[in-house]
Amino acid sequence: MIKYIFFDLGSTLIDETECVRARIEAALRDPGAPPREEFMKKVRECAKTSWQYVKDAADSFKIAVPKWDSSLERVYPEAFGVLEKLSGKYSLGVIANQSLGAGKRMEERGLGKYFGILVLSAEEGVAKPDPEIFYRALARAGCKPEEAVMIGDRLDNDILPASQIGMKTVWVKQGSFISEKKGFTRIIPDFTVDNLSEIPEIFGM
Repeated sequence: MIKYIFFDLGSTLIDETECVRARIEAALRDPGAPPREEFMKKVRECAKTSWQYVKDAADSFKIAVPKWDSSLERVYPEAFGVLEKLSGKYSLGVIANQSLGAGKRMEERGLGKYFGILVLSAEEGVAKPDPEIFYRALARAGCKPEEAVMIGDRLDNDILPASQIGMKTVWVKQGSFISEKKGFTRIIPDFTVDNLSEIPEIFGM
């Protein structure tokens, strides 16, 4: 029986498209920046292994990149309806790689009220895909892995580590680098959706 549903934040509940675009454009304005095509190739390469892929790409070329502009983040409009439905039946939590202040930003955007547990990398000192961050979330929720579901956009950071410890998984096929995810064919989620609005159906709602 499922007791707890955990969500990722970036590219799952929160659209970070403009944040990523602004960072890339700022990096390319650096006098030492490589041609756009070369830089974007490095960004896509870094996106396969890092959640700070634009910064990592910029660092590899020794060019400046601005801090993440959280004011450009937008909650996916369908997120509220989905969370409203699920929270009526299940306890909800967040497991996410996020900078300091993510909890406050969630409150400001109307998301905080839906979640009982927030396990965020900046506060925890551990980040996905390290299984430790998932174990901490489960411990605070007081549930076993098989009693929990992880919903996220990244096969490598969300789906694989959660499934390896016994959690059920839902892959949301959205985000800045969806085309790069086809390389992770060995990672098979329990469920796959193209849009958040499909999630309640998985739980019979």
